[in-house]
Amino acid sequence: MARTIKVGSRGSALAIAQTELVLKKLRQSHPDLKFVPVVIRCKADGRAVPDPELEVERGLYVKELERALLSRKIDFALHRAKELPRESTSKLSQAAVIERGEASDLFIGRRTPTIEKLAPGAQVGISGLRRRSFLLSLYQHVEPVEISGDLETRLKKLTHPKSKLAGIVVSAESVRLLLPQNNLPSQLLPKERFVPDAGQGALVARARVKDMATKELLTSIHDPLTASAIDVERAIVRRLSCERPIPVGAFAQAGDDGLVRVTAALAGLNGESYLCESALGSVEDIATVAESMETLLRSRGADPLLSSFSIRTSRRISRNGHRSSRRASRRS
Repeated sequence: MARTIKVGSRGSALAIAQTELVLKKLRQSHPDLKFVPVVIRCKADGRAVPDPELEVERGLYVKELERALLSRKIDFALHRAKELPRESTSKLSQAAVIERGEASDLFIGRRTPTIEKLAPGAQVGISGLRRRSFLLSLYQHVEPVEISGDLETRLKKLTHPKSKLAGIVVSAESVRLLLPQNNLPSQLLPKERFVPDAGQGALVARARVKDMATKELLTSIHDPLTASAIDVERAIVRRLSCERPIPVGAFAQAGDDGLVRVTAALAGLNGESYLCESALGSVEDIATVAESMETLLRSRGADPLLSSFSIRTSRRISRNGHRSSRRASRRS
């Protein structure tokens, strides 16, 4: 009788689609095993518009998957890499990093396919500090509006007859997986400027530290280049953020040549400043690459920006149709 491996994931349409892709790879590599998806629910799933982009709700999803692992309800859990906490329980380990999909953000317009062609003052739905601040910095003619919910919910808000939104910015990978025949007017935002979240577009499989059998079978889907890139990105964010949410993006690409190319960006909460730098380093010395990027950003003027975040990130930002305070801030 085939051994059954229980795979835990969130219950969103995106998480289920991502899980099925991983299971397809595992079934090809281990045809003698039976892989069964197990949906792990959490309190945020019961909300009318759960928002997987918010830091607090990311934490809820991760904790529920961790509990399922530690209680042996599942054999391993699949997480979006950008959700993982900076520190994790010593009883669980990162067993595999799956080859990354599309890391970019995607603009979807209501009528206009490119964000540059939107009228001045056009409202663009976003989620999170990074997207809001980068939008204000790089596309100063538009107004970001915080919206919540999964991809389907956001698209409904965009296309509703009474919607004031001219477009939304979402994960390109989620659209690729859930809407492969996407006919919506859309634009891939450049990763070298609209720098993604650390880990965006990648999945991580976590297992119990002592479960050597499960960890061994997961090596068949592990991609070391994606793993190295994500390690660099997360290290940069750790150095810059000091455990507080800030508008920072980091994107790295590791090559077979042993080098990693990384871009990182910071923006002011109200678009008053924007810093973006790129560097090249060794995959074998991720700590040095992250330190070098931090030093480079600080040399370009990041210190005042970083100091301001500890005070300003506690302020509420615009939600569900309310205008941001960018103009008032720029006048003051």
